[in-house]
Amino acid sequence: MNLQASTNAASRKYICASEKIKLIGTLDGRFPDFGHHDEREMGGLWLHPIKLLDGFWLHFCDQDAENTACWLIADCFTNTPWGNEFTYHQNLGHTPVRITLTQLAPEGVGGMLAAYRFHNTGTEPRRIRTQFLARADLRPVWLSGSLGLQDHPDQGEWLPEEGLFLAKDGGNPWYAAVGCSQPPTRVETGCQFGPETTAGQGVSVSLFHEAELAPGGTLELTFRLAGSYSSREDCLAQYRALSSGRDFAGEKRRHWEAIQNRSRLTLRDKRFQEIFDWVKANTQWLAVDAGPHGRGLAAGAPEYLWWFGCDNCYALQGLLAMGDFALCRDTLRLLLRYSQQYNGNGRIVHEVTTYGGCFNLGNTQETAHFVTMVWKYYQWTGDFALVEEALPYLEKSVEWLQAQSKGELFPGGYGIIEIQGLNSELIDSAAYTFEAYQDFAKICRKKGWAEKAERYEALAERIRAAIEEHFWDEQEGLYCDVYTNCQEVEKSLPDLRQDVPEELRPEIYPYLDALMERKKPLGEKKSGWLLNKSWVISMPMEIGFAPEDRARRALAIMDGDSFVGPWGVYLSGLYRDRAMTISTGALAVAQARYGYSDRALNLIERIFAAFGMATPGSLSEMSPDYGCFVQAWTAYAVFVPVVRYFFGIQPDAAGNRLLVAPAMPERWGCASLEHVPVLDGEISVALEPEDGGRRCSVSSTASAPLVFRVPAGYTALWDGARFPAGAEISLPCGPAVLRLEPQA
Repeated sequence: MNLQASTNAASRKYICASEKIKLIGTLDGRFPDFGHHDEREMGGLWLHPIKLLDGFWLHFCDQDAENTACWLIADCFTNTPWGNEFTYHQNLGHTPVRITLTQLAPEGVGGMLAAYRFHNTGTEPRRIRTQFLARADLRPVWLSGSLGLQDHPDQGEWLPEEGLFLAKDGGNPWYAAVGCSQPPTRVETGCQFGPETTAGQGVSVSLFHEAELAPGGTLELTFRLAGSYSSREDCLAQYRALSSGRDFAGEKRRHWEAIQNRSRLTLRDKRFQEIFDWVKANTQWLAVDAGPHGRGLAAGAPEYLWWFGCDNCYALQGLLAMGDFALCRDTLRLLLRYSQQYNGNGRIVHEVTTYGGCFNLGNTQETAHFVTMVWKYYQWTGDFALVEEALPYLEKSVEWLQAQSKGELFPGGYGIIEIQGLNSELIDSAAYTFEAYQDFAKICRKKGWAEKAERYEALAERIRAAIEEHFWDEQEGLYCDVYTNCQEVEKSLPDLRQDVPEELRPEIYPYLDALMERKKPLGEKKSGWLLNKSWVISMPMEIGFAPEDRARRALAIMDGDSFVGPWGVYLSGLYRDRAMTISTGALAVAQARYGYSDRALNLIERIFAAFGMATPGSLSEMSPDYGCFVQAWTAYAVFVPVVRYFFGIQPDAAGNRLLVAPAMPERWGCASLEHVPVLDGEISVALEPEDGGRRCSVSSTASAPLVFRVPAGYTALWDGARFPAGAEISLPCGPAVLRLEPQA
């Protein structure tokens, strides 16, 4: 599985990743300064929570040919889930020497390998000379100044007994090591720059090599780049691990194959199947092990390689469907730990860096979403120990949510979408609070706390009823963004109007004016307002509490051009200018949940239309090709609709059953999903056309009883009996085959 791209756009970025190492550069093989968190410092080689190198570059000269001396610029980039490769042909003059660079970040090692291969394709010997220049820039991740950490000028020295260059930050125990598989003929250190001048207080090393290549001969120079955020000894140990001769490439491929074989999708649509697999790779690239600071799933590269509450409450749902229970558990524990550290009152943090700095103590909706995510983890894995660990804090979380309501049912404060100038009760916070109370009540039932369970069940029902009463707009046939009054909206109107692009003002200004006129008779009374037509109005359907008639109407409207563009669901149905994988994914989940699988598939395909536009092998945060070039919550947008709804795999640890309730898109013929980890085993589901109906095969190794729900529009034949749509059939855990026939 690999993808190629020409490098005609030097601004396009890539990642070479393990859980410990993140190398970010551009597709031409260089490392320009870029970034806005740590300004101009977000690229290069990172061993979170510190940066090791600004980058590395190779100067090449064929001494037997003219005009070959140059700093290499790649003309082709190849991406794979386990590493990447650059080739260099066009910029090398008339030399017959062909050069490739293969990059690999081994798992479990604080370093990476950059292997250059020089191949003489000619009939005469060639004398070549190379200079490998690496620039260390040891510095902490963004926001570390709030923790009292400061970057100092780096110092460097060549250690002849070790055969490596060692750089150290002048005021912290941060180290970087650079060496090569072949001893250099000469070494230079200092503040050198190659083809790019980079910011920072770094120090450089140049390793020179000379060699003669016989006709058809090859030379390989493997450069080892390692580091440590704790000590010199640890840095040297990481470097020695890279020098051990282990089959790192084989280990990395086997690591990826194990990931690929979990939740393995097979379709006639091979492009969809391939991108589905790439989303697994994208997600794994974002796993960050920052040692004592925690292990968890980061939000996106290159700007958000740290941890978020909101993002993970989506992304971890996809991670469960992929079967990576350990990373899901570790991420939840990490968010719990930092929420206890920074808040302690039940509130869940929004954003924490890999050094443990907290930028935002938490928006309202993510506290509710976290309660639900802990419950979803238990439902998929059967691991109630994590629920027990989190329970004291979850009790504070639901109490904190109630405190934000200020005597009303809906908690106030910013949610996922911050409406400029308006900080009020929002649909996402209200909907997720309903779900949090409902799921917390289930936890209480599991614990045997009947009285507390009843209290939160009643509170959840009151919120659900209030959402239906106050957020539903019968005239529009949609749920509203916000629950507020005319006075608050009037205060925010200048900000709202200012944000409207000039070309949209003839359309949006009259809409806002008409909305104000319509609401004026209500005076100070609060009501639902469609101020933004934000994507979050899909959440009553995403969660699944919207009544069927309202859901049917709203989902049909949101399937139209006012909400869906060529790349997916607009962030705003008014502005219709930006889309994200999360906005599209939320509506895809909502459509699939209510049985509109073909609409959901169409939305996922719109996400997939942008595949590789920013970087080969990835999907961008902002569709089609901007923002982070890889984003964690894309896993939610793809895996939840496919695994949970198309194939219908819905583990229910609390109910001690494994439910399969497929709702396959009509356009999919033969489709199978194999080896999906669930509870204490795994499950495989396959559907294929058969004599005007469908043949469904189900096999599980989990100990929980297997239950099959007959899909809408079908009857099922099983064991000599016929079952209507919606009926639940108990199946043996071994392979079971049902025939699904369309209802007359």
